[in-house]
Amino acid sequence: MSLAKFIEDFEEAVEDIEPGSLTATTKYRELEAWDSLAFLTVIAMIDAEYDVRIKGDVLKNCETLEALYAQVSA
Repeated sequence: MSLAKFIEDFEEAVEDIEPGSLTATTKYRELEAWDSLAFLTVIAMIDAEYDVRIKGDVLKNCETLEALYAQVSA
């Protein structure tokens, strides 16, 4: 798993995100598309794509996509 692939998967999972528009330093919780549905969708995507079960607190505490990736890949 690479950070680039993780960002691509994140873009596909969250509605209304333009492919290629996010970077490692994107603060995903500040995205206009970030809402409770996106929150649940990202948890489901991480479980399905990476076979990692993360808690909601992880999504709430991470600032950037790179920080979230670090939690998923740990």
